[in-house]
Amino acid sequence: MVGTGVTAGGPGEAGRVALLLNNPFVADSRSWKIARSLAEAGWTVTVVARRADGLPDHETRDGFAVVRVDQPRPLAWLPAPRLPEAATGQTATGEQPAGGERGPVAGRIRAAARRVRAASVDVVGRGIQAVRYLRLAGQWADRIGAVVPGADIWQSEGLITLPVALALRSRRGGRIVYDARDLHVESSRFARLPGPWRRLLARRERAWARSADAVVTANEPYAAVLRDTLGVRATVVYNGPLAPAPGDHSAVAAAVPIRGRLGLPSSTRIVLYLGNVAPGRGVEQLCRAIAGVPAAVLVVVGPGGPFRDRLIAEAAALPAADRIHFLPAVAPDEIPGWTAAGDVAAMPIQPTTLNHRLTTPTRLFDALGAGVPVVASDLPGMAAIVRETGSGVLCDPTDPDSIAAAIREVLDAPPERRRELREAALAAARGPYAWDRQVARLLEVYRTMSR
Repeated sequence: MVGTGVTAGGPGEAGRVALLLNNPFVADSRSWKIARSLAEAGWTVTVVARRADGLPDHETRDGFAVVRVDQPRPLAWLPAPRLPEAATGQTATGEQPAGGERGPVAGRIRAAARRVRAASVDVVGRGIQAVRYLRLAGQWADRIGAVVPGADIWQSEGLITLPVALALRSRRGGRIVYDARDLHVESSRFARLPGPWRRLLARRERAWARSADAVVTANEPYAAVLRDTLGVRATVVYNGPLAPAPGDHSAVAAAVPIRGRLGLPSSTRIVLYLGNVAPGRGVEQLCRAIAGVPAAVLVVVGPGGPFRDRLIAEAAALPAADRIHFLPAVAPDEIPGWTAAGDVAAMPIQPTTLNHRLTTPTRLFDALGAGVPVVASDLPGMAAIVRETGSGVLCDPTDPDSIAAAIREVLDAPPERRRELREAALAAARGPYAWDRQVARLLEVYRTMSR
């Protein structure tokens, strides 16, 4: 197993930390790396995750504990409008305007009535949601407090659990670290909320973040935005790679027999997408781009929901359908081996939100740690690191032809050029973006709060 390179601090420095997650802790590699590294540094770590079918309520792994609790459920009779779909901006009701048997006029009247009803539910329902969530956060904190008696640090891994951390601090004591790993109000479906509700959410985040004892975030562009919008100074803790495993790259890659699993010849070139299969991540564009990359296959490894199911169905109708493969998500500790098995790591994230434009995804750093060249979006967040490290090729993520050309540039490069890309990636993984350096920054935040 790859080590983190983090050593314990001096006597009395380590204490108890609880990482508060809004997910079941299956594929959350940032939280996994933080928990494992803190445990290695002598901290008593508890990861508090959401309860999910098929997962234990209590487990111990890599030196830390995991507990899963149910989130409180709102009263069924209260209005609860769904968030907009990330891909379309439409509410996820599944309803479609219909003419019906009474003719187009009657159909338009019914459609107009549905829109008025939906707007009313949205206006009233979101106001109720805003008030109700504070109550539910308190209930959530009660459930966590029943299984985690106390902590010196309550670390909120994202905006949703931040008010839960505040409630726990008021009841149990301790300090709060807000890990603003995304620009939450500018991400995914939140960015498509109506303006008044986005402004309300932004105000609440500002108040909550300024009530925290410290804020960390995932890159320098995010830190600048948080400074301007929340008025807080955030310490940057990159999603850096674990220390590269010693030995030959081919031996690490062979530990994950992707080609054998898919029945592919050993000479087949693998374009790897590893991550959440969701709108805005560029997976649709990759599926179209692979048609322009001869003698290569696209392997998509990651979780998803209805969007992933739809994408699989759509990919089956594409010209290169036989060269597109979907595989389920893998555990965080398996990611280095899976990444090393690819010939190129592709991450054409789309410029759909400010959060996406400034993101530096975990998979970029995973590729650096595995010595795998990247094809990444030419967006402000990722592009700066790819140019600085010389570890890959940039593309226009909205254009499948541009993505295909960038992939070919990597795959068809002479051996000496591919060796340069690999060495550049590994040098960055051992240098400023190394995970042990990131954890050292987090530990310094903890030490500063204890002074």
